[in-house]
Amino acid sequence: MSVPSGRSPDEVVLVTPRLVMRPLTRDYLADLVDLYADPGVTRFLKPLDEAGHLRRCLEAEEMWASRGYGRVALHNVASGRFVGRGGLQYWPRFEEVEVTWALRRDAWGQGLATEAGGSWVRWGLEHLDVPYITAMIAPENTGSCAVAERLGMAVLRADTQHGREVLVYARFRAQSPDGGPG
Repeated sequence: MSVPSGRSPDEVVLVTPRLVMRPLTRDYLADLVDLYADPGVTRFLKPLDEAGHLRRCLEAEEMWASRGYGRVALHNVASGRFVGRGGLQYWPRFEEVEVTWALRRDAWGQGLATEAGGSWVRWGLEHLDVPYITAMIAPENTGSCAVAERLGMAVLRADTQHGREVLVYARFRAQSPDGGPG
């Protein structure tokens, strides 16, 4: 098995009260294929086959090796069970860092996306030289829009990602109480 340079496959990179997060590697291929097999989960995501998931895992490994952050596997603290993926994604096209989340359907409605996303927004704004962290969300994905708003994010612009219209939410480093730049 190959993991990002200097990283153990069991390395924990972030912990919240209910989640343990580890770098997303090719070891999570079966978990990702299973996660994306649920049409409810993929309703607003780019559909991927097994080869597409493997490419994403390899991209995540490279991002961890080159940037020191990336996508993560989300595990329930108590059971160790894989409940989804999240973390940070650098998009060269936009020159922006995005916080991401996708959870198994049985993990919805528990605040786990907010917990994971919030931890990464805070980490990104504390450790990266970026003016803001984004979240690209389909306008009709009201659940994820609500998560972004709970994270203190506001719509920065409309854009296109993977051929789909998205709202680009942002949380700025220096942010005024109304959510805009300070």
